Amino acid sequence: MPLGGLIHRRFAWRVRAVELRARLDSLDFKLSLYVKYSPIIAASLCGLSTLHAQSVEPEPPKKLPDLVVKAERERRSLTTPTAEESRKELNKTPGAVEVVDAERFLQGRASTVADTFALSPGVFAQSRFGSDEARLSIRGSGLQRTFHGRGIRVMQDGVPLNLADGGFDFQALEPLATSHIDVWRGANALAYGSSSLGGAINYVSRTGRTDPGVFSRLEAGSYGYFRGTLAGGLTSGSSDLYGSFSHQTQNGFRNHAEQSNQRLFANFGQQLTEDAETRFYLSTVHSDSELPGNLFKRQIELDPRQAAPANITGDQKRDFDLLRIANRTTLRNGDTTYEFAAAWTHKDLDHPIFQVIDQNSNDFLLGLTVTNSSPLFGHENQIRGGVLYTVGLTDAANFVNVGGRRGNLVANADQVATNLEGFIEEQFTVGNGFTLIAGATAAWNRRDNDQTFGPGRDYALDYTNVSPKVGFRWDGPAMQVYGNVSGSYEPPSFSETLTLNAAREDQTGTTLELGTRGEYGPVRWDASVYHAEIKDELLAIVDPLTLLTSTINANRTTHSGVEFGGELDLLGSSWQETPDHRLVLRSAWPYQSEGHRPCSQRPAKGASISHRKPAAGYLP
Repeated sequence: MPLGGLIHRRFAWRVRAVELRARLDSLDFKLSLYVKYSPIIAASLCGLSTLHAQSVEPEPPKKLPDLVVKAERERRSLTTPTAEESRKELNKTPGAVEVVDAERFLQGRASTVADTFALSPGVFAQSRFGSDEARLSIRGSGLQRTFHGRGIRVMQDGVPLNLADGGFDFQALEPLATSHIDVWRGANALAYGSSSLGGAINYVSRTGRTDPGVFSRLEAGSYGYFRGTLAGGLTSGSSDLYGSFSHQTQNGFRNHAEQSNQRLFANFGQQLTEDAETRFYLSTVHSDSELPGNLFKRQIELDPRQAAPANITGDQKRDFDLLRIANRTTLRNGDTTYEFAAAWTHKDLDHPIFQVIDQNSNDFLLGLTVTNSSPLFGHENQIRGGVLYTVGLTDAANFVNVGGRRGNLVANADQVATNLEGFIEEQFTVGNGFTLIAGATAAWNRRDNDQTFGPGRDYALDYTNVSPKVGFRWDGPAMQVYGNVSGSYEPPSFSETLTLNAAREDQTGTTLELGTRGEYGPVRWDASVYHAEIKDELLAIVDPLTLLTSTINANRTTHSGVEFGGELDLLGSSWQETPDHRLVLRSAWPYQSEGHRPCSQRPAKGASISHRKPAAGYLP
């Protein structure tokens, strides 16, 4: 490179270095000034800010209108428990029990008890020629009765529907006005005062609080079957009202088997306080039922649809009107609950058979139950006791049957059935999941017949009984094991005491039972085995010559069986979960052995598959 070019480049670098040093010196000077005078600048800015604040008047605060947020706590009914509450209470029983959800029998026809209790283990329900009247039996109790049931205590929200002599009418039951049904199989309904061999069934009503709005349902089928229901509920504050009206008609498969039934069921509830509630019930039933009668085998083979000739000429039927008013009031004071019950039932029966049976009856009921759940010696303990008084007054007249109409008076009687019953049961939790149960029922019953006209005689029959019960229950994480030894007792109704064979002894028995219930993943089960020894069982027989049915006291009989009911979610969901969909296989398999030794065996079984979706209900 030439010397002149090299000198020029070095001079240019020097000039650039001097310019860079000058810029850095200038920057250092500016930074020094900022650091030196920054407190003065900050003070000046604060002063300016203060002067500005003093020059602007502050705005007064604005007052917004008050905003009040109210949330009403969901009220829990003291008179009508939910299905889950009933299931929790029933699972305290050291014996076989079941809660039948309404959704189960609303999948299809819901007309008779045979529809209601399909796939209920241990409950045998068979409709009488397709009508509301049926054979309803639990563990063989009352099996021979196909009308005006007996052998089971039937209740509506804990208030008995049975008349004072023990019988009940199937038409007084309305499944479509029912939220769910509690079932105690066998001598397991001690906590509700029942000591009968068949146990008890409790229909828990829908209310305006549980089912608000309007509900309608239509059913139609073969042989002229039609059933229409219109129901609705409403709630206003602490009050609720629910009503249901249904109309049902059918021609029937056989001749002279037409049915026509109208039912009105209503209840009104008033929550007085958080610990007090009362509920009133109104039931009215109008029932007309033609009776086709029994046929011999050769008649069935010739024409299974024909009616018995005598039933046609006598226009045999069973018609009645029923009116029932009841009340249940519950008061809660700490660990103690008081339940009061009262009811009046009027029934007018027109029943042309071999004679025209004309009966007018009035039945009255008063009851009190007290439950205390205070701990005892540092352990969980529940003691429950109660008393029930019922009296029934019946004007019973028989007339000559003239083509289904009343002819001359044949007989007339004033009948009075009186019952005073008490019970007590204690459940004491020992520990390690074990609970011991002990209790007893005591009863005094009277059947008084005053024959005012015609054949027959006066009688007054008194019955007394004490039936003890002991049992245990073991509660595991997801299962229970239970067992009990229980006494049972049933005095005869007027239908038995007036029979030709005069079945006038009370039926008593002792039942031994073992069982388990629980769930594991998608499986849920309830299984039990029982054996009952019965003395003076009330059994119906048919005279081979006159073909008339009468009732006798059998000397000694036995009832034994195995009952199994189970559910399996085929989609694999646990019963602790709440999935969007379930595909449920349900099965029931009871195996019963009843009668004199040697026993006759009558197995039965069934199964169903249903799809369940919480938002849409159940689909068969």
